[in-house]
Amino acid sequence: MPTFGFSDVFTAWMLSPVGTVLAVLLTAGYAAALLRLRRRHERVPVLRVVTFAVLGVGTLVLATDGGLAVHRDTSFVAAAAQSAVLAAITPMGLALGDPVGLCLRALGAGPAASLRRALGGRVVRVAMFPLIGSVVATGLHLAMFVTPWLAASLQHAWLREATYALLVGTGLMFVLPLLADELTPVWCTPGVRVLIGFGDGLLDAVPGVVVMAAPALLGAPVAAYLAAADPLWEQHVGGGAMFGLAEVVGLPLLAATVAAWVRADRVEAAAVDARLDLEPVSDRPWWETDPRFGGPGS
Repeated sequence: MPTFGFSDVFTAWMLSPVGTVLAVLLTAGYAAALLRLRRRHERVPVLRVVTFAVLGVGTLVLATDGGLAVHRDTSFVAAAAQSAVLAAITPMGLALGDPVGLCLRALGAGPAASLRRALGGRVVRVAMFPLIGSVVATGLHLAMFVTPWLAASLQHAWLREATYALLVGTGLMFVLPLLADELTPVWCTPGVRVLIGFGDGLLDAVPGVVVMAAPALLGAPVAAYLAAADPLWEQHVGGGAMFGLAEVVGLPLLAATVAAWVRADRVEAAAVDARLDLEPVSDRPWWETDPRFGGPGS
């Protein structure tokens, strides 16, 4: 049996129905929104587009159609790394492209208002609250390795494809509202989101730590994995890959929430300054105009 190596990630390929279709739909929808904004001469930051295409769609294709998908049936490390990419890196790349904001800008006033109402519904707000999304995403990711789920996904193609969709979907449940004002309640301010992002950085490490530190084989070990000279060592290496990928994502995500907080604070300060500029200016001391001290109106 050939040993899985890092170069295999980029040199081995297969076709995943869910991964391929999802990549095509995401690319087509994002491109359509960009073209509509371009016709209206509205600018979109190039870095945002590149991040969506490379870190979002690119990692989705690499994980579902590339070497990680090809070797997940024979290498625990490949399966573990693939799950971490789909659960953490791909959702972050897609969310940093601001697809929700781009869609709202590209749509006309009527459709955009309808979408805002849909996103503002109670059920959507609860389901998309970042803290809930973080717990759900972490719980599902961990369940893959401590239950027979992973082993079953190797035997059934439909479960493999469903797993891909679940990992990306639950990841987006957390990271999209964390970076988009349209998906969070008013009280979930940028400062609150920074705290949630910091907490998620710790929570994201749990699946990798559990797999890496487990003293015995987890879940339902697959015969192909056991062909390794030391399957427990391979499990620990796979857990280390999960931990490393999760932490690599955590820092940029926390930085993005802090940057959003700074921007929001700057906008609020500008609004306060503008409101103060509209108020009448007085050269007299405040106590001469305060009714409590005998000023006008006393």
